[in-house]
Amino acid sequence: MVIGINDGAEVLKQIYDKYDQIKLGEEVYEIVEKGIAVRNQEFGITDKIYSYEFATPWLALNQENYMRYYGMSGMEERKEFLRKTLIANLLSMSKSLDYQVPGTIKCDVDVKIRKSRLKDVNVMSFTGGFCANFLIPDYLGVGKSVSRGFGAVIRSEVRNPAK
Repeated sequence: MVIGINDGAEVLKQIYDKYDQIKLGEEVYEIVEKGIAVRNQEFGITDKIYSYEFATPWLALNQENYMRYYGMSGMEERKEFLRKTLIANLLSMSKSLDYQVPGTIKCDVDVKIRKSRLKDVNVMSFTGGFCANFLIPDYLGVGKSVSRGFGAVIRSEVRNPAK
């Protein structure tokens, strides 16, 4: 799936019928189905807590943070580290979309470690989900390597008002 945001959506509309395959690096991918949908989606901080599942593994940690994560003693310390990382991911995503977050992002994570491969290198990724007082359109990615398909989220339900 290819998603275009703002100017990227316009580019995708322009090239929609021009290609039957896409080359990414050394790999060539055949386009087997095409469909186009243009939508305005809400994005940003809210007064409600939304739950999300990772549709694709979340690459939360760079090499430096990977070492810090493994050096932590307990699960609660690791979970807090992942919460802070998720907040940083949401702030980074917001900045890239020219959205200034007008409040404090609150979140919780419920993930399991999984090994993935990125550019022929084993990396630590996470599956599961999270909840946050932040509205994210389905299939938008958070974390590292979102352009390669990592960290895509799907909203699962509205939980309760943020306190």
